[in-house]
Amino acid sequence: MKNEIITVETTAVVGTKNFFATDLVNRWISFAGVSEKSASTYKTALKQLAKFFSANAIINPRREDLEQWRDELIAAKKSPATIQLYLTATKIFYRWLAQENLYPNIADHLKNKVKINHEHKKDALTAKQAGTLLKTVAATPLKSKRFKEIKIKRDKAIVALMFSCGLRCVEVSRLDVSDMQPEFGRTYLLIQGKGHASKDAKVLLPTQVETLIREYLNERGASDGAMFVSHANRNKGARISTQVISKMVKANLRAVGMDSKRLSAHSLRHTAALAMLMAGVELTKVQQVLRHVNINTTMIYNHAVERMKNTAEQTAANAIFDTLSA
Repeated sequence: MKNEIITVETTAVVGTKNFFATDLVNRWISFAGVSEKSASTYKTALKQLAKFFSANAIINPRREDLEQWRDELIAAKKSPATIQLYLTATKIFYRWLAQENLYPNIADHLKNKVKINHEHKKDALTAKQAGTLLKTVAATPLKSKRFKEIKIKRDKAIVALMFSCGLRCVEVSRLDVSDMQPEFGRTYLLIQGKGHASKDAKVLLPTQVETLIREYLNERGASDGAMFVSHANRNKGARISTQVISKMVKANLRAVGMDSKRLSAHSLRHTAALAMLMAGVELTKVQQVLRHVNINTTMIYNHAVERMKNTAEQTAANAIFDTLSA
């Protein structure tokens, strides 16, 4: 991305006349807490938006300008998924600008007019597969035995946390030791969700997962600071990154024979959601745990559960094949 995409002359912007400048965009990407791949897509979205502003001589963008841009994306026959990604990036960007008192949030509730496929692109694990993954978590072969042992403890705690509480990679990365908060005899985790500026949500920390986390922290001798850190020599002690978490989970999935493009670290979040719904947890409670703003997002999981429980095809096959043995 160039250092200046488009200059926006407006007194609403504090300290800069260009809210598409690289330094601001990079600050926003850090706030959004997305993967490298998503960060590249989000930057592309802003670049396309900036081109639209420039082509139409828009200096002080308004809500209707964003709606016009959306309509032009549709007219250009961009895929529904691409349009959705662009609009999501735009909404997060303007929300951040408003929180930073740089520009009004003109993208709030900006909707996509094109119907998109709401099926998840990532698969979930069964409870048995999740148990196998946790049991066989291993560290990359290293010379240092202590390094290997502490990394295994860390990775097991992370995997367990993700498939039991549905945390995203960025939410795990942002955790601090102090985020474990006792309340009425239970322990909760304070969470800074994707696209949030503060730790404004909390999830119940299951006792088994808390045990794994505390075993790791005790091994590390940590009582404050980042909950999960790197143990590699080049950045030892630094807060673990989302990329490291993602690669670690993927490597362990491959190690147990679950090598599929549809399985990733985000699959552990799907696993948590489906496990809750399959166990009969109410939809609204699952929504609260996953921190979905719109319950329709949680409904996607509910549809998947209903599909898994529907065995009509097998019933039909049984009826037909039974006639062969009659």
